[in-house]
Amino acid sequence: MAWSPSARAPSCDGALTVARRVAVVTGAAGGLGARIADDLERAGFDVVATDVVAGSGPVRELDVRDAVACRRLALEVSPDVWVNCAGVLGAGDAATQDDALIDRVVAVNLLGVMHGTRAAVESMRARGGPGHVISIASLASWVPVPGECVYAATKAGVLSFSLGLHSELRAQGVTDIAISVVCPDGMLTPMISSVIDDPAIALTFTGPRLTTVEEVSARVLRLIDRPRLIASVPRWRGAQVRVLGAVPDLGMRALPLFRRMGLAQQRAVRERLARSQPVPGQPKRPET
Repeated sequence: MAWSPSARAPSCDGALTVARRVAVVTGAAGGLGARIADDLERAGFDVVATDVVAGSGPVRELDVRDAVACRRLALEVSPDVWVNCAGVLGAGDAATQDDALIDRVVAVNLLGVMHGTRAAVESMRARGGPGHVISIASLASWVPVPGECVYAATKAGVLSFSLGLHSELRAQGVTDIAISVVCPDGMLTPMISSVIDDPAIALTFTGPRLTTVEEVSARVLRLIDRPRLIASVPRWRGAQVRVLGAVPDLGMRALPLFRRMGLAQQRAVRERLARSQPVPGQPKRPET
């Protein structure tokens, strides 16, 4: 499905006017969500940036755990694009983690995506399309990630739910609503930098460098122009983890090696941050 501007409403002389496309971005108060919202606005969208707590700027309050609130917003703004970006990490030992933490990770990362996606699709179908729902998952969707078990499970759920919903829509003859899942490698967003000392997140650092929010956001915008079901960032890492996911016994045997690599890279990133030096592959911090 190729995108074109939507003709939504007649002007006073009866002619159709071409409206700017509307995009909703969840989790947009910072990190990747903020970058996606900014890039969409530069691309000509009217952006409704949302987060669980409204920011001082143009960030609207939306708790993605609230299905009714998601549906209310979608019916109000009638989005052409809905980007599910809200997420929390919750790293640690899955067998002993606090119940409330696990409930929160599942509610935000998985149920939040379900609520947002269903709300967006309902609105798009009522309008008669077209529409596009893009959900941010992770390379962890494909492989076990000790230390981030619950997080990885929710991202695997996002992938499974999105692919299943795509199939349901196509079986019902709905071809003008696209579903996409973006699976990025580790990024140094506030979600990671806030727990940079935690060895539980070592497997986040197994790539040769961290992926940037700029790279992932650019991939999201390209998907809007050329939709596809799954997009990994970077692409070669997506191929790597999918091979490992296809042979789980081999992947599990390789985990100690990947963990050692991750701990070394995590330590290097932590030391660079402590010296306030730019991390390779990351934007330079502005001086204050």
